[in-house]
Amino acid sequence: MSDSDVKVKVNSNEFVWKPKEGLFTFDGAPALLFWDAAIELFLKTIEEVSGREVSKAVYEATGYRMGHLVSSYYQGRKDIEQLLVEYGDIYRNAGWGNVKVKEFSFEEKKAVVLLTNSWEHRIFKGTDKDQAGVLLPGHWAGVFSGLFEQNVWYKIHKSQLNGHEYDEIEIFPSDMTPAQNIHDLARQKERENILELEQKVNERTAELTSLVRELSSPIIPVLKDILVTPLIGNFNQERLTDLMERALIELSRKKARFLLIDMTGVKGVDEYTISGIHKLIKAVQLIGGESYIVGVSEELAVRIIESKVSMEGILSFSTLQQGVEYALEQNGYELVEKRK
Repeated sequence: MSDSDVKVKVNSNEFVWKPKEGLFTFDGAPALLFWDAAIELFLKTIEEVSGREVSKAVYEATGYRMGHLVSSYYQGRKDIEQLLVEYGDIYRNAGWGNVKVKEFSFEEKKAVVLLTNSWEHRIFKGTDKDQAGVLLPGHWAGVFSGLFEQNVWYKIHKSQLNGHEYDEIEIFPSDMTPAQNIHDLARQKERENILELEQKVNERTAELTSLVRELSSPIIPVLKDILVTPLIGNFNQERLTDLMERALIELSRKKARFLLIDMTGVKGVDEYTISGIHKLIKAVQLIGGESYIVGVSEELAVRIIESKVSMEGILSFSTLQQGVEYALEQNGYELVEKRK
């Protein structure tokens, strides 16, 4: 030691400051000194960046691994009870608060630890109680996992944050580990992401379905009292029901008389669709309107004839123009070419 070094011994622990080298040792090992406020800022930053659940797992895993590291320094010692007394001195002298091992059983791999005035309590006592108090309990689970040479975990029975005099931590054999917690958290996050993605897909699907409904069977006014609905693609029950509802609503709203069902864009049609068109035509007739099919190709005509749906009494035209001209005549109008 140089003349400028400062050595302080507290109980069995030795602290050495080496100002020239900028070093500080605790029982011969390099150490750091931090204000509570600095540790608080560090932990809160982790929570802010990572989120509550992730930061909790980080605190717990960090505490556990620190505890396991501490126990490795004393590996091979059989005087466990004396070692636990030394642990109490180490943590107390380092400013971690008072530690008392209330119960201990090496055979059962169980222990009960009481913590008073711990740095974790000092930092978190003014914050959310549900978020605080996992780092040091996880730490002691790590310590005893090393001492017992068996995996153990913890359960908090009492907490200073809830008004108790001390934190009471039960240590017991368990398959639970920080690694398992992190794994479970990752699976939980995956499930949440999947649910969020599914929700977005469902919302987008609903938007696209609505758009398809609007575009696939629009009800278009062409002339006075005449509406046209061009059919595109195949129809299921939902599309046919929507087409019928919208057609009847638009006929009533616009006080139109004729609905022309334009099948020019239909390349193939099944019996189900033909039956749906037949029902639409009959529904229009029931509210006092007239409906017929336009844009009937030879192929479509054959399909309609071969179907089991009776189209008797229903007018049809090969082109939309013919259908419009017929509707105009029924209304007492005619198309006249304008003279130049």
